[in-house]
Amino acid sequence: MEHARLAGRTALALLFAFVSPAWPPGLRVQPAAVSAATVIWPISSLVVSEVQTGGGSASDEFVEIANQGSAPVDLVGLEVVYATSSGSTVTRKATWPASTILEPGRRVLLANTAGIYGAVADATYSGGFAATAGAVALRVVGGSVVDAVGWGDATNAFVEGAPAVAPAAGSSLERAPGGLAGNAIDTNDNA
Repeated sequence: MEHARLAGRTALALLFAFVSPAWPPGLRVQPAAVSAATVIWPISSLVVSEVQTGGGSASDEFVEIANQGSAPVDLVGLEVVYATSSGSTVTRKATWPASTILEPGRRVLLANTAGIYGAVADATYSGGFAATAGAVALRVVGGSVVDAVGWGDATNAFVEGAPAVAPAAGSSLERAPGGLAGNAIDTNDNA
């Protein structure tokens, strides 16, 4: 991830049920007057675009969700979960109980409250990820998986194909092509 992208964001105290309509750009609470027909469902254009499992501190981690489609997507009714390597424990990291629109080409950053990205994240969570193996999934609350990324020797149900190699501290798993070229390719295989 280009960490310079984070520099322009201001620190937010964000409850999952509230998102400022003006910040971040591309993420807004859906006004009641807007028709639900204007947003895409199912949400196949959403991807887990990048995951960092630790850095200088084990808490220096984040998850980035991107709308790679050409239409706005409502995040209401979705959640981000972390699953341990075996999948024996699945922990909710974020949910959107109110209508929250992610505009085309925009991203939402979720970060560990205790880590360095917490102050610039769109939403924060507590508790972390195992750096050696695990998975993060975006799914309908308690249900169908929209997208997921597994790493290390993870064998849980959220791994798509083979898991990616666990990233080194301070590095992230990013969808191809990566970097300034973007991270939009989803092959449904994490390796």
